[in-house]
Amino acid sequence: MLASCSERQEAMQFKADSLSIDTTALRIAVMPTMSCLPVYYAEQSGLANKLGMKIQLLRYQAQMDIDTAIQRGHTDIAFTDLIRCTRLAQAKTPIKPIVSCDEPLSLISLKTKRVKKINQMKQQMIALSRLSATDYWCDRLLDIAKTNHDDIYRPQINDVRLRAEMLRQGLVDAAMMSEPFATWMTKLGHKRLFLSDGKRPWLYAWANVSATQAQQEAFLNLLDSALIYMGQDGQDVFVRNILKQDYQLPPTYADTLELLPIKIPSSIHPDDITEAENWLKKRQTKK
Repeated sequence: MLASCSERQEAMQFKADSLSIDTTALRIAVMPTMSCLPVYYAEQSGLANKLGMKIQLLRYQAQMDIDTAIQRGHTDIAFTDLIRCTRLAQAKTPIKPIVSCDEPLSLISLKTKRVKKINQMKQQMIALSRLSATDYWCDRLLDIAKTNHDDIYRPQINDVRLRAEMLRQGLVDAAMMSEPFATWMTKLGHKRLFLSDGKRPWLYAWANVSATQAQQEAFLNLLDSALIYMGQDGQDVFVRNILKQDYQLPPTYADTLELLPIKIPSSIHPDDITEAENWLKKRQTKK
């Protein structure tokens, strides 16, 4: 399938020398998800400087680009998921998940489709990122619906905003999406068939790549502080500007979006790691 979306520019391929990376700063790889929002806020509001931290955000639109940054040693701490952590560890990449995020994922169906359940989507397309949390939840939904996995086409659309644009323009039948893009699509009339919020496993996590123990502790303190400061009066201006500039959300949506509290990251649950490892092993065995 060939598809084209207007109204945006493709992200440039990562080049370390073009980013003028400051090797004295804590390099943090982020993408436009709700779990990353506190880190964007900490940088743009000046909170990191206030806490005496020097950070540099490496901004990506796709998890696979973060994987590349991890493998090439360009980042110290990265936003990832437990399935990708397992894959990278199998490739002898030094990476360790440090805190878990209940990053909500939704299955959003095109509004022109008369679909209320996933088992009604045979021979249709669900856009996602392969071998990731989105792929895992799609598999799980198909198993619950007792639907043959081969009956669903799953084009790999790694760029999270492009995935939303393709659904908006009717180029795919459905998509697995993170927030705030999933809610944006529902505001446009598309249908949410599933939401992972609060359900195990919590696959998304912040991972330590090359940070020292002191840097890791400082980063976790930064996350906690950002979550507190974001909830104070007047701080929604910074947050909404981030949603418009970094997340590339339409101003009309970003300015009216209900800013719900972001859940505090928690310790990695051993069962979540086991579930991710077992699913990945099962998927690799099928190949």
